[in-house]
Amino acid sequence: MSPVVYLKDNNCGVSNVLENEMQYDDISHIANKTIEELLEENPNLLIFPQSLGINKDKIEELEILHLSGSKDNLKECKIKTGNLMGFIGYGNTQISITSRFAKNNNTKDDYFLHYLLQKVLCLNIFDLKYSTASFGEFDLLLYMFPALLKKAFAQGLVRKYKTFKNNDANIKGVVDVTRHIQNNIPFNGRVAYNNRNYTTDNSMTELIRHTIELIKTKPNGNFVLTSDYEMIECVRTIQENTPSYSKNDLSKIVSQNLNQFVHPFYTEYIPLQKLCLQILRFEKMNYAQSKDEAYGVVFDGAWLWEEFLATVLTGKGLDFTHPENKTGSNGIQVYTGNRRYPDFYRGKQTVPEKMDGNFVLDAKYKHLDVLKNDDILDGSFSRDDLHQLITYMHILPSKYGALIYPYDKGFREDTRSKKRTIRGYGGDVWTIGVPIPQNCYSLKELSSKMMDSEKYLKKILHEEINITR
Repeated sequence: MSPVVYLKDNNCGVSNVLENEMQYDDISHIANKTIEELLEENPNLLIFPQSLGINKDKIEELEILHLSGSKDNLKECKIKTGNLMGFIGYGNTQISITSRFAKNNNTKDDYFLHYLLQKVLCLNIFDLKYSTASFGEFDLLLYMFPALLKKAFAQGLVRKYKTFKNNDANIKGVVDVTRHIQNNIPFNGRVAYNNRNYTTDNSMTELIRHTIELIKTKPNGNFVLTSDYEMIECVRTIQENTPSYSKNDLSKIVSQNLNQFVHPFYTEYIPLQKLCLQILRFEKMNYAQSKDEAYGVVFDGAWLWEEFLATVLTGKGLDFTHPENKTGSNGIQVYTGNRRYPDFYRGKQTVPEKMDGNFVLDAKYKHLDVLKNDDILDGSFSRDDLHQLITYMHILPSKYGALIYPYDKGFREDTRSKKRTIRGYGGDVWTIGVPIPQNCYSLKELSSKMMDSEKYLKKILHEEINITR
């Protein structure tokens, strides 16, 4: 196994990270391909958000990595990353992409990523003790399990047809002649027969059961499986509905689940199936089932950042609306039959004279800080970002708009927020950098400091932008 290739998100291209030609060849199967292309070739790759094709950031068009250069000169080869982070492997090569705010280059110490996942997936992971093995990726898989299991259970317990092999006097099915001759000659009063029942005890629920039993054996297992009452009930339901479970059937159950589960209703079981397979095979496969297939878990940082902000902005006091592309809800109408979905907006007045309380917010995970004179960093709009924000302000209509991004320079008074006044129809736009704590030594420490950052964001919106008018 080659040494792990450690990267951070949104780098501009780093060189001298490849140690041999094998790493180059392995990464070549992952790099320079869109998410959509990778999923076609590697269906068990787990991507968040799961709904591609409807996300306004068009995650399906993004590349996890971009590799440039030739393996004839490995030191000059560059690997560029974007908003995607997580871990992925191919062949003998493992790649870890942390957030750019991680203290060290490994997922175990990426407390910012863990914090976002905790907030977005509604997890309580403060008490998890991260393992040193496999640089923490297995722990990441473990505490994702409750969130995906609960979402799947919200659709009900999967029922599938299953063939049961019986050998008794109560014949309810088709006689299995071969098996009957083998087991019941001379005749002993029993008959071997097969029947098919529509049951909850099937390959999918058995897969979940095997995953639960494995998690029980891990240091954080009991915490994960008993994190709340809902999780306890999910585990109990799976155990009660898998009476045929046997730990010796693990290989058979994994094999039965290698083909992606397809059902028009039980859609949330697809990511759960992928996750279970990765948990069950992690220690043996080290990411991959075979040398020609990629495995891993990848998160879109832009999606995580937006959904994190939703936990801060949509509650009482600020009352922002967070439209959903997936469901088509709460969009703003450009004209009849055409709707757009800002990240966040407040108010929906259509009369310009009553638009003072309206506000539009746009979440951006990318770098927005440009070095200026005297070493002052100034959050800057890109052309496209500015045009998009002004468009939303005009349609709502609103006099106020802001772009919110993660900021790694602390609570410096001169860089917290920047206001610009728009000519023409007028209005004000802000760039607001939310301070991301640096050099934290635990998730608890970062979480405590992030509470100050969230308070700061609310203060900016309440006081400096006068969101309460």
